[in-house]
Amino acid sequence: MNPAERVVPFYFGAPDKRLFGCYHEPALESFRRCAVLICQPMGHEYVNCHRALRQLAARLCDAGFPVLRFDYYGCGDSSGSAEESRIPQWLQDTSTAISEVKRRTGLAQICLVGLRLGGTLAMIAATEQGDLESLILWDPVVSGKNYLAALLYRQKEALRFRHKPNSGWKSTTAIEVLGFVLPPPLCAELERIHLLPIGRKPANNVLLMQTDQVAGDALMSHLKQTEAQVEFQCLEAPQIWLPTEDGSLLVPGQVLQSLTSWISRTHA
Repeated sequence: MNPAERVVPFYFGAPDKRLFGCYHEPALESFRRCAVLICQPMGHEYVNCHRALRQLAARLCDAGFPVLRFDYYGCGDSSGSAEESRIPQWLQDTSTAISEVKRRTGLAQICLVGLRLGGTLAMIAATEQGDLESLILWDPVVSGKNYLAALLYRQKEALRFRHKPNSGWKSTTAIEVLGFVLPPPLCAELERIHLLPIGRKPANNVLLMQTDQVAGDALMSHLKQTEAQVEFQCLEAPQIWLPTEDGSLLVPGQVLQSLTSWISRTHA
């Protein structure tokens, strides 16, 4: 850990739905006037991206930004079970985390950084908040229906190579995707998610970071129709949320540096 960085693990939120967070506190002399909230992916993507997001928090903290990483209800070290996972609850958790980082830092300016489904939740939450200064969408899930289909395909392929039967997705029972449970209500909610119908400005400044040019075109065109100042970056980098053959967790240094630089410029 950088000697200038202090990481404080803690619980916050409602007594019956405690959320786990890690607060990265920069040195007082380098403290910026904007706090960063990192919204993480779901399931196996959360695990595969954990190291990279931890490194992103460290870089931002080194640049003077206080950073909060947190787990949604029913995920990670937060309270609740996987069977209780719901999109409305996770959006409420994001709002709770925004309030917590404001309270902890005393800052009004907040930048949300979301990766994959975390980016989707960040954009929806930012739109509902209506007063956020900046938002980073890192390879966000635009269509929940397509996302769910890709998860089910990945699980089917994993079972095929392990020579295990695959019964497919049944609407009455929870399914498992690479070791993580997706209850039927969550699957139904994922299918209804789509970012393109959202018409309101999510934040004053938006960065869309993509590792696939084509995947970001439609969302970029949509974001430009809002009143936000939008920047698009496409970098050749591994899709770190996908499992690797050797099980290693990838850290795309160029992407992390670009994200840190953009936040630093936006909140100079």
